[in-house]
Amino acid sequence: MSRYCRPCRRLRAQKYEERRKRNGGHHTQKEWLACLAAFTACPGCDRRWEDIPPRPDRRYRYVWTKDHIRPLSLGGTNEINNIQPLCYRCQFSKGARNEVTV
Repeated sequence: MSRYCRPCRRLRAQKYEERRKRNGGHHTQKEWLACLAAFTACPGCDRRWEDIPPRPDRRYRYVWTKDHIRPLSLGGTNEINNIQPLCYRCQFSKGARNEVTV
């Protein structure tokens, strides 16, 4: 069960995309995969990816998420040097705090 109704989720996604474009920067899939390959475990909690239980929502296939080290809401960019993989639990508990864990 989602916290937000479908129209609200769409609105949140639209605002996120606008903020991402406004802040600038981009990274390629190849850069992201190289970044992900550099980590055998979540940098936030040090649990190995395979030891993290699956996400509760079956729509998501992976236990890792893309995390903006400096959040977009605080002026961070979408450059690869501002991206790190985090497990979904660390990502959800981080929120929009400006934490550098790498």
